[in-house]
Parts: sequence; structure tokens; C-alpha cells
Amino acid sequence: MQTTVRGIANKASIDKTHRFRNLFGLLTVGFLMGCWRFVNPKAAAGVDRLTARAYGANLLENLTSLVETVKAESYRSKWVLRKYIPKLNGKLRPLGIPAIADKVLQMAVTKILEAIYEADFLPCSYGYRPGRGALDAVRDLSRTLQNGHYHFVVEADIQGFFDSIPHSKLLATVAERIADGAVLALIKQWLKAPVMGASENGKTACVG
Repeated sequence: MQTTVRGIANKASIDKTHRFRNLFGLLTVGFLMGCWRFVNPKAAAGVDRLTARAYGANLLENLTSLVETVKAESYRSKWVLRKYIPKLNGKLRPLGIPAIADKVLQMAVTKILEAIYEADFLPCSYGYRPGRGALDAVRDLSRTLQNGHYHFVVEADIQGFFDSIPHSKLLATVAERIADGAVLALIKQWLKAPVMGASENGKTACVG
């Protein structure tokens, strides 16, 4: 049984078809405490208006309560607060801001998922990976163009990609590597979490 993130990563790299069980047991107070350092202390507050700094002021107590709720299977994610930020092209990009407790738990599950899926990603994949980003992609692409035999760069973007992902297919894909129903249930909660906030035209909107 793999009981650590490092052990999970090692298993994932050795066996690309292994389905992981017993991941739910990793969600302990100690593990969430370690994940807390990856949460931005200046992150905006969610619908409960509780900031990261306020949550961190009683961190041990808050994480203990959160873990107890999760283990008792009575955890329910809060509504996601929707905000819009301007893009360079003049349009607005929607952002979903979870409540801080949800954000901590999501970070913990993210670290588990990263340990599994990092073994599956190709070196040319840059998006949403630890230690990689758009600037790395531009640097490596520039180097490839200078040293290779390529003459064209094709940029493609799927409009509203994250708004159009079929949740059932996404969960089915995750289940190919994860056989822990409790973890899958948490992910499903976050995918289905209702949204509260202003629409692009400034009117208040709630999406169940």
C-alpha cells in the first residue's frame, strides 16, 4: 500500500496502468498542514469572506475540524465566488474563488493527483504543471525553432474550454488511474459546486 506522495509517484512511474486506492487516508491534518504552504496567503476570500490570513491564525484548529468533517463524510463544499478580471484583448476572464477551507483541501488532492499524473505527461506539456509555465514553453519553442527545421508556429485555443468539459467523461478519465471512491466523490463535489457572483454585465447571478 502506497502511503506517501513520493511512494505514489514512484508507483505511477513504474506502472502506468496502476489504479490507486487508499488515497483518502492521506488527507490527514499533517498532510494538509504541509499543503498549506502552497496556498497563497494573499488569496482573495470566497463566499464566506474568510481570508487565508484569518484562517491561518487558527490553522491547526481549522485543519483539524476540516479533516474531521471530511473523514465523517459530512464535508460539503461551499459555493464558488465568481469574479471577472480584464484580459489584454479587452474581454473579461471569469475566475472561480473557492472558500479557503475548500482551497486547502483542493490543494491536498491536487498534490496527490500531481504525484500520479506527472508520470504520464510528456516533456513537451507545460500547462498547469508544477515548475512549468508559459514562459518555459516560449523558451523551449524558441530554441527548437532556432535549431530545428521548422518554419511555422500554429497557435490554437479552444473557446470556453473549461466551461465545456463534460464532467462525466472527465471523472471517467480520472477513474482510470484512481480507484478511491471517496476521492472521486470530492472531485465531483468541486466540479458540481454552485457559483455565486456577478455576471459579465454586472448583474448578480447564481448558478446551481
